[in-house]
Order: sequence, then structure tokens, then C-alpha cells
Amino acid sequence: MLVAEGAAEIASDPVVSLWDLAAPQVIVEEAGGRFTDLGGEPRPDGGDAIATNGFVHEAALAIVGR
Repeated sequence: MLVAEGAAEIASDPVVSLWDLAAPQVIVEEAGGRFTDLGGEPRPDGGDAIATNGFVHEAALAIVGR
């Protein structure tokens, strides 16, 4: 939620479930950000997640992605 409101540029969670990510994915994307798993796929059931403001997403995936 911090990414969606503009208080953070990047948020990541290495171990999550579908119910942890389904709503935040919609909220971050509607706010103009990007939300993917650590492989770069836009899905809430990947088991991990990264949310960004959109501008730094590729750079963040290059650092922490799988």
C-alpha cells in the first residue's frame, strides 16, 4: 500500500500466498505502479512479489529478480 500511495518506490515480499497479493496488485496497478512476481510475470499467485512505482521496476527486478 505504501507504493500505491507514493510513500515508497519499491516493496517486495519473498514468500506470500494468493490471498496476500490479489487486492494489493489491483490497487498498485490502478495507482499507476507495476506489480509482478520476482520473475517479472504480472500475477498474484507466483509465491513472491515486487511492487514499484513503475519507473524503477525493471531495475529492481534486475537486482532482486529470479
